[in-house]
Amino acid sequence: MCEDTMKLFQRLLVAPAALGLMAPVAVNADTFSSTTTLGGSAYFTLGSESAGTGDANEELYMQYAYGLDMTSSFTGEDSLYVGIEAGNASGPLASMDSSVNTTSDALTVTSAFYTFPVGDVAVLAGPLVDQDDVVGATVSKYSDTFRLGAMPFSLEGAETGPGLGVTWSNDSGIVASASFVADDGQDSTDGINTDEGSDVTTLTLGYDGDGFGGGIVVAANDGDGTSTEYNTFGIGAYYTPESIDATISVTYDTKDPEGGDDAQDLFVGVDYEVGPGTLHVGYNSTTDDDSGDDSDTTGFEVAYSYAINDSVTITPGFYSVGETDGDEEDTGVVLETAFSF
Repeated sequence: MCEDTMKLFQRLLVAPAALGLMAPVAVNADTFSSTTTLGGSAYFTLGSESAGTGDANEELYMQYAYGLDMTSSFTGEDSLYVGIEAGNASGPLASMDSSVNTTSDALTVTSAFYTFPVGDVAVLAGPLVDQDDVVGATVSKYSDTFRLGAMPFSLEGAETGPGLGVTWSNDSGIVASASFVADDGQDSTDGINTDEGSDVTTLTLGYDGDGFGGGIVVAANDGDGTSTEYNTFGIGAYYTPESIDATISVTYDTKDPEGGDDAQDLFVGVDYEVGPGTLHVGYNSTTDDDSGDDSDTTGFEVAYSYAINDSVTITPGFYSVGETDGDEEDTGVVLETAFSF
């Protein structure tokens, strides 16, 4: 038997086995609930940063982030949400908004909560809630998809654990929310609302009008004996003029840690539709009281997002972040490709 005939014979033998392996998958797919949707996104981030402290991080490198969003509804008005993420972010590009860092690139459940209505109030509760998952007020409409973002203190979202939140709104545009999250409250040694645990409460109040709006955010973390207790206050507004296809956002955020230096952050962001895409320009200035100018920083970014199709968007951009005394300045050039599905 010739070699080509032998290869063809081997393929014919393998084909039925492959079809047999696929059959159970098809059967299981039919049992998937019609009220459950699965979507997600993937980010490929390529870039390099020129660091003011040396050339250790200046090499061109690439990282990825992958996320799955599963939502199920049981009454048509409620929603069970589970978020799963994986990524290998490291180095300077770990500060990108899209970055995800999971151990050994493993898929990790990062969010799990259930929302349901009670009259005019939306209630959210679950074992894995981020501090910024329940935010009624819209303090900024800047894209926040590149490196810089609004409200780095009040809406940092660093705390994750068992949480409960409520959101209320009316037809006049007024919206309010309140939430409680026990950071690491899934641990029996820390618990929920204990001296050993770190619990954060967040309150928001805002208004969304025709082309403009804004809000106030207040957050308080009671600390856990090792981490620092802090309070924050943030205010922001956005405006979309009728004369141009742009949205301007301005926020001011403060943080008052117990036993540490107060900090303030001013952020200005503009999203401007140019040609087939959107131009993003952001600026922020962060000051740290009682520490001198060497700890104050400013940041600037320019990015342009362009949708190749409904599922793929590329965003080239540039950012510069450095201390105000001019001693150090980190500049990065990044090309990010986002896939949505």
